[in-house]
Amino acid sequence: MVTFAELRDAKPDSWTTAADDILSAAKQCERIKDDIHDNGAKPLDASWTGKAYGRARDVLTKIANQAEVTSILARSVVDPLDTLNHAIQTAQNELFSGIYMVSAAGLLLDQDSGLVSLPSDVPQEEIAEKTQAQSDAQKLINDAIEAANQADALCTQALTAAANADITKATVDDAQKIQADNTKKALEELRDTLPDGLPPNDVSAWWNALSPEEQYDLERACPTELYDLPGIPDSVKKDIDRSDLGYSSVGTVRYAEQNWNQSSMDWEGKDNCTNFASNALAYGGGMKFKEDWGGLIPRHFDTKGWSDGTNGDGGDPLPPGTTHTPTWGAAQNNHDFFLGNGGTVVSPNQARPGDLMYYTETQNTDNLHPGETHHTVVVTAVLPDNQVLYTQHSDDAENYPLYGRLPEFQQSLGRQNIQIVQPKVTW
Repeated sequence: MVTFAELRDAKPDSWTTAADDILSAAKQCERIKDDIHDNGAKPLDASWTGKAYGRARDVLTKIANQAEVTSILARSVVDPLDTLNHAIQTAQNELFSGIYMVSAAGLLLDQDSGLVSLPSDVPQEEIAEKTQAQSDAQKLINDAIEAANQADALCTQALTAAANADITKATVDDAQKIQADNTKKALEELRDTLPDGLPPNDVSAWWNALSPEEQYDLERACPTELYDLPGIPDSVKKDIDRSDLGYSSVGTVRYAEQNWNQSSMDWEGKDNCTNFASNALAYGGGMKFKEDWGGLIPRHFDTKGWSDGTNGDGGDPLPPGTTHTPTWGAAQNNHDFFLGNGGTVVSPNQARPGDLMYYTETQNTDNLHPGETHHTVVVTAVLPDNQVLYTQHSDDAENYPLYGRLPEFQQSLGRQNIQIVQPKVTW
């Protein structure tokens, strides 16, 4: 349990150092796996046909698989550790705000427990004011300690899950499930620092006490929660929602997080990743359609528009792909449409929830060719270390880590070029 004194005296930067060291170890395991496949198994396939060949290859494959599982498990604790640093720093700021309030009001503070009390000599006419200040300061201090304990518990759970996995038995899928769960725990660490339940005035004071960097981190990690929190300034909510882009980022993220595993608007028998992203922008973010055909359907041949052809009600009057413009559900067309109509490519440190992210192939595979954009996801959060979290449909996933999952994604589909696009309505 994190106490008042422990939170006050904590040095959270050390957790980011630990996260960096573990990430280096994860990358080394990935190199070991690749070296075994390239320099061990492949030469065996080409030059050894003896009886021991099968056994030797099995041993190499087993070691490579264990190295791969270890690398995923190692990556799975990087975000919880790094985010713990930021969560504790935010909790410390809230704690220090409470301590300052105690000092400014002339109150007493127990340096071990964090208990706020009134001096014995408070004049009668000041008791009501001092009592209110005592209550406000104690709420800030208690909320900070609670947030620190929640973050500490979540990080401990993440570390325990990775440490308890048996690499001799765990599969890549097992490791990736732990990784996905741990990323959600990292996100929750930050979300738990929000002072929900406090009066709006106290929330406003808490927000103003944060550094610009801490405010930016929370805006990217907790967009919907921060937007809904009474006391957050309207100017901040405007920055989070980015309505100047022609759609609501908050609405887009909210739609994605509420519908990532829903199939009601799916095109049956097809990959729905880009269809889902378009639905999030239109039906969550309120992005208006671009219809160059004056509302006529079918719009299958309207190559310059962006519409599902339903006049805004989401129902398909014709079979999917006929009603919709090609830009609605095809990743390449969708990517080209938004970049050709006001959208811009941004770096991970500029990414914001509500952006889109595209995967483009860089080499020939069975079904894809270099330069072919084939997958679309919605950016739903960004952690302080610029780890982009995305939500997708087909395959269903909520708040998956880009860099945590990318090595395994590339293992099956080849090296990818990742582009984060900030759409903007210019029509």
